[in-house]
Amino acid sequence: MTALTFDKQIGQGSPKSLFTVEAILKAILAFCFTLGCLAALIVSIVILSGSVQALKEVPVLRFLTDQNWHPTTDLYNLKPMIVGSLFTSIGALVLAMPVAMGIAAATNFFLSPFLASFTRRLLFVMASMPTVIFGFWGLTEIVPLIGSINAPGVSLASGIFILFLMILPTTALLIDMAVAKIPKQLVHGAYALGAKTYQICFLMAFKVVRAALVSAALLGLGRALGETIVVVMVTGNKAAIPGGVFDPVRTLTANVALEMGYASPLHGSVLCLSILLLFVIASGLAFGVHYIDSMRESTRVDV
Repeated sequence: MTALTFDKQIGQGSPKSLFTVEAILKAILAFCFTLGCLAALIVSIVILSGSVQALKEVPVLRFLTDQNWHPTTDLYNLKPMIVGSLFTSIGALVLAMPVAMGIAAATNFFLSPFLASFTRRLLFVMASMPTVIFGFWGLTEIVPLIGSINAPGVSLASGIFILFLMILPTTALLIDMAVAKIPKQLVHGAYALGAKTYQICFLMAFKVVRAALVSAALLGLGRALGETIVVVMVTGNKAAIPGGVFDPVRTLTANVALEMGYASPLHGSVLCLSILLLFVIASGLAFGVHYIDSMRESTRVDV
């Protein structure tokens, strides 16, 4: 009789308490979601409104065809900064992806559990470090090293190397988590068929997680494109298309950071247009990652 009474009380009391907790959680989550959407909307409106003057007074083609970037003489060629951003970011990504895949292979197939755990913790530490630390280290160590090879040192090569170190933890951790989620039955079955560890790793595992590789690459590229302080410190900030990896460059983010403080209204509007361009690229990358993840989940369900 006591057990029956207890079960009856639980059955009567639980739905009400659960409903209350769920209602509070739903309200909190709805508020957070609304706040995030509102913040994104406000940022979009501010950037768009700031870019209107530039779009009205300067023909779009001039942003690519003016002789150079010299706002005081009404020259607004953004092409050197666009090229600088693409070169530094894509160069860093080209270096980071093979190394990140190698780290994921090591932590999942070749290292002992202790060393694998230590490596992951080290990556977490690197990912959480303030970017100014990378910039300062690059300015004091990498720039003189590259300068001894080919002056002046502050260059595209310095920017690529430091951005490579910055995006490496993020890309490596994402790929590592994807590889770790591969079903053990699949790996054991490959071993049972006589496959070697390197064959399972490089011929099977990375094919299984190829969607995660693309997502990691897109997120790493977005991180590199949005970096400011590091590229300001190590790239030289010359508004010209580089002729080689040892030439100074300037990125879109560095251009905004260096000139927004003293810009005239039209000059500032052009800088806002630069921010709008980065915002569109970053949004496209984020939606690309979301699309890839959603397709991967739908494929997993179908299987």
